[in-house]
Amino acid sequence: MESRRHLAPRLLAGLQVGILGGLGTLVWLVILSAWNLQGPWTLVNLLAYATRAAVNWEYRFSMASVIGMAAHLFTCGSLGLFCGWLLPRPRGSSRVSLTALIFGVLLSLLTYQMFWVRIAPPLGMYIAPASVWIAHLMFGLSLAQFPRFYLLLESDPMAGLPPLLTPEPETPEGD
Repeated sequence: MESRRHLAPRLLAGLQVGILGGLGTLVWLVILSAWNLQGPWTLVNLLAYATRAAVNWEYRFSMASVIGMAAHLFTCGSLGLFCGWLLPRPRGSSRVSLTALIFGVLLSLLTYQMFWVRIAPPLGMYIAPASVWIAHLMFGLSLAQFPRFYLLLESDPMAGLPPLLTPEPETPEGD
């Protein structure tokens, strides 16, 4: 029963670090697109084009960019939830987890190789391998913050508050 009580904060902390890592790598994709003298939304639009065949290819910010960001954040959030479910409950003194860092880099790499490269083969033409490793490392560093986020969620916010119902003072019955 103890593990079920701590599962919800672990899942929520995993979701938070997964989305945080997704936002960081999304910023990295925009920087890479601009660095390669393409539109800043080129890589995000490529992700959208890979997930929906009906999306028109564009270099500017459009609805395709929103779809690409949503697909990327959904993937990163799901990986964060998986991390929160699988990793053990952190202890009180840990702030950063080396296990979560390695786990995050491996999960990100596997997802990239098994999902994004198969769905969007042109993705490899637009991204240099070194920059992909930087994105995986960024995601892993985000997941390494899992213990810190979990410890913030685990503490009971109602612990320091006074009780809602205070007992009334007793009066002597002899009056």
